Amino acid sequence: TCVLLVAGVFFYTSFASFQTKAEFNIIKGTVGSNGDLYFAFYVDDVISKTMPQKGEGYVLDKEKTTCTKGASVEFNETDWSVKVLNMTERNTKCTLYFEKNGIGYIEDLYENGDSSLIYDETVDNNLRYIGADPNNYVLFNNELWRIIGVMNNIDNGLGNKEPRLKIIRSESIGRYSWDNKSDWGSNDWINSALKIVLNEGAYWSRTSGNCPYGQNGATTMCDFTSNGLTKEAKEMIVSVVWSLGSLNGSSITSSTSYILERGTNVPEGRPTEWIGYVGLMYPSDYGYATSGGPTTNRETCLNTLLNQWQNVSDCYNNNWLYHKVFNQWTLTSLFLDNSVVYNTLETGGFSGNNSIASDVIVFPTLYLSSNVSISGGTGSSSDPYQLFVVEKTK
Repeated sequence: TCVLLVAGVFFYTSFASFQTKAEFNIIKGTVGSNGDLYFAFYVDDVISKTMPQKGEGYVLDKEKTTCTKGASVEFNETDWSVKVLNMTERNTKCTLYFEKNGIGYIEDLYENGDSSLIYDETVDNNLRYIGADPNNYVLFNNELWRIIGVMNNIDNGLGNKEPRLKIIRSESIGRYSWDNKSDWGSNDWINSALKIVLNEGAYWSRTSGNCPYGQNGATTMCDFTSNGLTKEAKEMIVSVVWSLGSLNGSSITSSTSYILERGTNVPEGRPTEWIGYVGLMYPSDYGYATSGGPTTNRETCLNTLLNQWQNVSDCYNNNWLYHKVFNQWTLTSLFLDNSVVYNTLETGGFSGNNSIASDVIVFPTLYLSSNVSISGGTGSSSDPYQLFVVEKTK
């Protein structure tokens, strides 16, 4: 007589809930085990009896996923299936970790053919948004920001390098000097008056105050009580290492700028790095954001000197970081002058400017913490990506 026995068994430990379901065809015998393989699922670091469904924006954290007794997991994202490899012993247990995070989500969009995402040609192989107006809007600080991309090897100041989402405010917070010390100011970001506003002063504190505006310490009233950083926003960002390498001039390409920005070519006595929360975009961020156009393609734009871009409309008109009304500050200084900082031009080009200049607009730029994830939204300005903080459990 054949007996079909379906056994559902739950196995609990102090750190996970393992589940197994086995089917046996029994012919004149007995069941000696309740199963050879057990699974446990963590979703956003919370124990779950089921794994998330395909299309919900989750990815398998392969580094955290483990199996006992020498076995390993092979996960197929196409058909959303799990295969256990090298299983040689009974009662093998596999713990799978799934996370919905912004980085994984953006990478999935690229894999699904989003043409506004492209890996750059740098040694870090960053994934960037390109084009005139890509769907890279995100709701942050109760306002619209935009995702520059997934930047790799970003150090938190403790040697922990990992991919991080880099975002920039969609609208400027105003026109201010980069620095206002002395007749011409200083291009030392560590002691920059603007750095203080963004990381300690009125913008950081969401208050009103005085912002740098002109030479010899001149200031102007600035009110950030409605658009400064909220407590919730500050909990989503992370302090990282910002490279402060200087450029030798404005006749450079995007790739050359990227290398020099991360180099050690700085005025004597200056640091090559700064650890902080809120900075500005780099010249290379501007250059790599172009998609090129029908006459001049992206490759040609990237090989064109940035200070010549004003002569190539396809390069700047198809660049979402281009602003056609005002010049925009970057984080990068000129090596040969202690007061000159680079800015992108309203004409589409690129040049140096004295740090005291008060007609240059400021776009705060920062990196999101690794526990901040994307949930919902399509990335358009009317339906921006939503962010939430994943609570990490011990």
